[in-house]
Amino acid sequence: MHTYKMGKMRRLLLGFIFTIGGLGMVVAQDSVQEQPATKSFAKAAFESGYFIADQTVAMAPPKTLELVIQHDFGTIQQKWSDLYGLWGASNVRIGFDYTINKNLQIGFGTTKFKMLQDFNIKYVVARQKEEGFPVTITLFGNVAINAMNKSTLGNNKLDSDLDYGSIVKDSAFRSNLINQTVQNDTMYGMNYITYNQATGLKGANESDLSSLFDHTFKASYRFSYFAEVMIARRFCKEFSAQLGISWVHYNLVNQTAMENNHVNGTYNDNINISGIGKIKVSPQTSVMLSYSQPVWTYTNTAPWPNFGLGVEISTSTHAFQVFLTSANGMVPQEIVMYNQNNPYNGYILLGFNITRLWTF
Repeated sequence: MHTYKMGKMRRLLLGFIFTIGGLGMVVAQDSVQEQPATKSFAKAAFESGYFIADQTVAMAPPKTLELVIQHDFGTIQQKWSDLYGLWGASNVRIGFDYTINKNLQIGFGTTKFKMLQDFNIKYVVARQKEEGFPVTITLFGNVAINAMNKSTLGNNKLDSDLDYGSIVKDSAFRSNLINQTVQNDTMYGMNYITYNQATGLKGANESDLSSLFDHTFKASYRFSYFAEVMIARRFCKEFSAQLGISWVHYNLVNQTAMENNHVNGTYNDNINISGIGKIKVSPQTSVMLSYSQPVWTYTNTAPWPNFGLGVEISTSTHAFQVFLTSANGMVPQEIVMYNQNNPYNGYILLGFNITRLWTF
């Protein structure tokens, strides 16, 4: 009798414990809020960080070294005399980029024209997401150093308050320099004499001219700068596009040339607007189109806008681009400030870009 009652009590007690435990589990599960699904990043809008003569928002994977070879032939204007530019004056840039992490890349390059040495940096601010943020935003900037002989980098001005007595040894040359500065001030209101004027004065000699030239040159004249904001979107698997707004600054420019083509007084600066688009025609092949327009210059003078039309073939470690374009500058600020090739008059050239990736 007692054994039966004790067994019954055990069953009731175990049933009560399981019931309370089950309710607790249900309450606990109901109290945990459902976590929203994480939105994945959209596939990259571009296969390469280089697009004809422009940069893109794209960046190689972290800890990746990228070799870049850019080559532009001469313009096609001479036709068969230089095989439509293939034997003409060409420009080449060789560079290396290294991706530190998923958002940061640094790089260096050397260019044939003007012996430019450029140091660049790229940073991804935001990435396009599936059913989320609609675009990718990337910042790019560089500093370029003109490594040519300093004789090409003077500002052509000798101030009238220079101590010509200690700079110039030849007395006749010194006297003519002083007389010319007075004449420039009296007749033209100029407080300087140009270096070119000095070379034509009686008594001019190589030693004194060399000393004078040092007063027209500063090391900072070698530097130029470029900064760009790029906004890109992959609209579908076949089409991607990018808009770029950039600023350019040169510490030294040809003042006379800039006065003739700049619409404002900031002769050392320019703003540029660029657009690029890519249409995929196969998993590895795309048609490329680009256009860029300097803003602070007149539309009927140099620097001319740049356009590009080409084809890109890409793999996981390589990208090969062959294209027609108008500008032969490799560093972007050269294109914005000094593109002398007018595409509307047929000044077109053939070029190609090759990139190779190594991941460590």
